[in-house]
Amino acid sequence: MNWKVLKTEEDYNKASLRLMELFHVEPNTPEFDELDLLSILIKDYDDRHYAMPELDALEVIKIKCKKWE
Repeated sequence: MNWKVLKTEEDYNKASLRLMELFHVEPNTPEFDELDLLSILIKDYDDRHYAMPELDALEVIKIKCKKWE
């Protein structure tokens, strides 16, 4: 398949399934190149659609410590 920028959830799901199929391929093969490309495309889609909250590590530690008191 000729992969392009993932624009829809359907594209994303297809790419994710294909990535899982290729997960254990040997390096220096066309399949490995496809795996590498899919990893980049999926990360790009994730970054655009699923923003990770910015966390202050010190605040997280404080919250966790309060739970143990």
